[in-house]
Amino acid sequence: MESKAYAKINLTLDIVGRREDGFHLLDSVMQSVSLFDTVDVSLNESGAVRLACDAPGVPTDEKNTAFRAARFFLDAAGLPFGADIRIEKRIPSEAGLGGGSADAAAVLRALNRLTEEAGEEPLPLGALLYLGMRVGADVPFCILNGTQRCGGIGEQMVPLAPLSDCGIVILKPEAGVSTPEAYRAADAAPDGGRRYTPALVRALERRSLEDAAQALGNRFEDALRIPECTAARDALLAEGALGAAMTGSGSAVFGIFPATQDAEQALEALQSRWPRAFAVTPVGSAEGGRETARGRNF
Repeated sequence: MESKAYAKINLTLDIVGRREDGFHLLDSVMQSVSLFDTVDVSLNESGAVRLACDAPGVPTDEKNTAFRAARFFLDAAGLPFGADIRIEKRIPSEAGLGGGSADAAAVLRALNRLTEEAGEEPLPLGALLYLGMRVGADVPFCILNGTQRCGGIGEQMVPLAPLSDCGIVILKPEAGVSTPEAYRAADAAPDGGRRYTPALVRALERRSLEDAAQALGNRFEDALRIPECTAARDALLAEGALGAAMTGSGSAVFGIFPATQDAEQALEALQSRWPRAFAVTPVGSAEGGRETARGRNF
């Protein structure tokens, strides 16, 4: 079974508190976009999880979220099978685009459908989301996809009115961002009470792309002030983006354009400076959950 593991962007990202265990509480609007990894999953009779990836440096053992997702699923379902996983990477790593979470979510969805085809009882959606949460905070969102308001550490989701049709350009600067460093910077910043998400939700409810683009914002971007990210945001705005912001803890930056052709023109103008650049579109929850059967090998 072959799946598209869609990247996500944070249209907004607010930090609204901290749990007793030290984890920060977020209020974020996440959006799936059409940049994707390809994840091929099949069952095997060995009982083992085997993972291969075409990107150098990506771990293929328990350090990989997709590997852990498969192990958790097979244990929870009590199946007498193992899983073979092959990942073709297009989503940049350490970018705030959720590539690892998307791969893990694609594995969980595919294994659930393969289980059903094998004549076994598939897991209900709630159980699948719980397994995703055990793998990583963004995995439940990547199981559902679409446009969601995410709270808690990212696992509490409320579906929102979808982002209007538009073009989106993603630029990945060379600068890397450490997530612990991002949280430390956010904790130390003086303007901790600033909130972006409520205005973005209202704009989505009004179906106003322009207002939504103006409401973009990211607490980490405000706190970190990474020069390369600022330059990428300014370049997107100069090419006609209605709004631009960093996603996640960075360092990828995205800009929203009125139409796909506007985004493609901006990409052409910017790609020489940012080789890792992509023109994408929003992905809805229905499209984001599709898998394609490729036959069974068990």
